[in-house]
Amino acid sequence: MLITPNGEIQERAVEIGGRASIEATAGVPARYPDWSHSYKMLGRTGLTVSAAGFGSYRVHRSVQEHRAALAKAVRMGINIVDTSSNYSSGNSERLIGEVLSGLVVQGQVKREEMIVVSKGGYIQGERFEEMQRRANAAHADYSAGSELSELVRHSQGLWHSIHPDFLRDQISESLERLQLETIDVYLLHNPEYYIEWALNEGVPAEDVRDEYHRRIRRAFEHLESEVERGRIAWYGISSNTFPKPEESVDRTSLEAAWRAAEELAGAGHHFGVIEFPMNLFEAGAIANRNQRHGTKTLLEFCGEQEIGVLVNRPLNAIVRSTGDGPQQLIRLADFPEREIPPEPDIDDLLHDIRLQEEEFVSGPLKSLELDAQGREAVEKFLTLGRNLDQGNWKEFASVEEWQDISRQVLAPRIQYAFDVLRPATQEVPLVLAFLTNYAESVDEAFEHLSNYYTNRGHARSMKIHQALDAVLGEEYRELSLSQKAIVLLRSIPEVSSVLVGMRTEEYVEDVIYGLQAKPVSTIEQIWERLAAGQREP
Repeated sequence: MLITPNGEIQERAVEIGGRASIEATAGVPARYPDWSHSYKMLGRTGLTVSAAGFGSYRVHRSVQEHRAALAKAVRMGINIVDTSSNYSSGNSERLIGEVLSGLVVQGQVKREEMIVVSKGGYIQGERFEEMQRRANAAHADYSAGSELSELVRHSQGLWHSIHPDFLRDQISESLERLQLETIDVYLLHNPEYYIEWALNEGVPAEDVRDEYHRRIRRAFEHLESEVERGRIAWYGISSNTFPKPEESVDRTSLEAAWRAAEELAGAGHHFGVIEFPMNLFEAGAIANRNQRHGTKTLLEFCGEQEIGVLVNRPLNAIVRSTGDGPQQLIRLADFPEREIPPEPDIDDLLHDIRLQEEEFVSGPLKSLELDAQGREAVEKFLTLGRNLDQGNWKEFASVEEWQDISRQVLAPRIQYAFDVLRPATQEVPLVLAFLTNYAESVDEAFEHLSNYYTNRGHARSMKIHQALDAVLGEEYRELSLSQKAIVLLRSIPEVSSVLVGMRTEEYVEDVIYGLQAKPVSTIEQIWERLAAGQREP
């Protein structure tokens, strides 16, 4: 079945033949004169890529909004799409395959103009259940060097592998989901999971490093054979630990990986692309001299060897408030300013919600015929007022923490309690009255608290704007915060493309219109100042 970008269903899936080519990708910028300067070379691959790429970590084939966003991005000139076998349990790859197939069939884009990046290594969901059955089978093969012998049993529901047998199957499945003949760039996905697992298992650090490099070398050997088969064109690694200081035990050494590729296939090897996180608050790639015995940064090494660089998480910074304190997420985006009532009014509202909860639990709830599990859930989950009363509502660290906890914890718990109580509303009027009044109060509280934390996010974003305006100058002042964050990354000569999660057409437009801004001419000095600020105590 083929679902076109417009959501129309065709009879069968269409495998897209061919692969991205140097000639076809080089012709793309001419069609987009307003941001033709925002195309770059993907390292030694020779492919021309848009300086911003479509990151698909949280897209799903069932969401029409995601489908429309990808189609719009491609039509507006984005020609690199990044995904992975584990994103949305394969449904990210399925979405990309369906949308690109539709666009190619309709003649809106040529396959040779598009660079598709995918990854393999994670064992989750259905794949985890299948691998678990194999691992527990009576005649499972655990002989030295076998696929099962090299499983990384990282945590409950999450295993990892870069064994050749596993990668072969992963590539087959990705090709099918993507409806492609060839994946342009295939990356080992966070192979450093092995290091964390092995250290926790008590393996000596020096042995861990040796085994890690052996596994990567063996994976590269297989990926070279996949290039020969025509199933992939280039390969590399996506690792969160590339930028870490040289002494970090869990660092993925680019220099060691490069050396392994050269030893395997000489100068004609196909290790050509890496991916890692970088943003205004995480500048290790440009600040840490972790290559060539501490004399070169990660990006300098990439420039020397013409390695294509894909940057992920450009707008979601993970930072520590102080020293070894807890990590915090900072979204590099603009937040609107909202109206909120005086704080004492919010205090009163939450106190009233607490009284409603206590009155219901001590009264009407006792007379309801609920099983033990249902009664316990109501008593445990109808506690918004108790949890946030007496000023506790001001204790969230940021707008991001409030959004995560309210959406993933508070709201689902309340909804679960409501689902338990709803059958009783037809027989017990007091329950219906309570749920009606309580729901109105909770909705009002969520609105006020969301606006309160949005305002805190707005104040933080304005401070970041001011700091960036001081170094960027007048030419970039009118850009959104996300556009400024992206232009600072794509202006780095060694960075090929910045991967952005564009899950709506609005996000697509924000990113692409930001590409009209010219690269920053003083980028080296600016990043030196940003990196120096992060090193200060």
